[in-house]
Amino acid sequence: MGNNTKKFVLTGLMTSLVFVLTFIFPIPVPYTSGYIHLGDSMIYISVIVLGPVYGAFASGVGSMLADLLAGYAHYAIPTLVIKSFMALIMGLIMSGRTKKASTYSVVTALTVWLFFSAGSIIYLKSQVRSIGFDQLVSIIAGADATQEAIADTSRMVSNLPLYLTAGLGLLLVALTLISWFISRHDGQKAFGLKAIIGMSAAGMCMVMGYFLVESFMYSPISALLSVPMNMIQFFAGVITASLLAPAITKMRLYRYR
Repeated sequence: MGNNTKKFVLTGLMTSLVFVLTFIFPIPVPYTSGYIHLGDSMIYISVIVLGPVYGAFASGVGSMLADLLAGYAHYAIPTLVIKSFMALIMGLIMSGRTKKASTYSVVTALTVWLFFSAGSIIYLKSQVRSIGFDQLVSIIAGADATQEAIADTSRMVSNLPLYLTAGLGLLLVALTLISWFISRHDGQKAFGLKAIIGMSAAGMCMVMGYFLVESFMYSPISALLSVPMNMIQFFAGVITASLLAPAITKMRLYRYR
């Protein structure tokens, strides 16, 4: 099989896998009418297998088709852009040839997340001061919300600063554990340090990208409340992709060495 033919076949395969893992078992997200899924794991795998450009196609198109067919058509175009950008970011980081480039990527990603978390907490506190906590919870939950929904929303608003702060700590712990797992299970050829850094940067882009989109579609405060669920999707995708690392190595499908 020629190189181009193999590339096209693998691109079609990865597009299908991104679609399937995004489409099946969706978990609805309150406040923004969205959902989370395991499709991001296949986005990371597609970059490992295809590189940034073809990986971006598989990631964007597969995810967009899932939104269209799952009843989330209002997210289709933003998803196409965000998921394609995720793959491009990860691919560019993995194509870096020097240790300095990898270090710069880590520092940049963590710095961006710190600023995002700090800005989110400051904005949330300003909204509480200007509107009032109870009124803010009522606005978010909606006029027809049950007492249970109001209580859940109240807990979410109260704990959001903790969730955002814990996200950074969980990221660091997850990266450490994943590095250890990969080194012990022969996945390092496909999932080296650059891949882990790339997945982390791509996941952060996903979380912040949907925050921006949902801020325009709904409201910044509703978008903020969807961040913890998107963080769960981010971590689940990285862990799932890492578990598949040994299989990718055995099949010799990885592009980056």
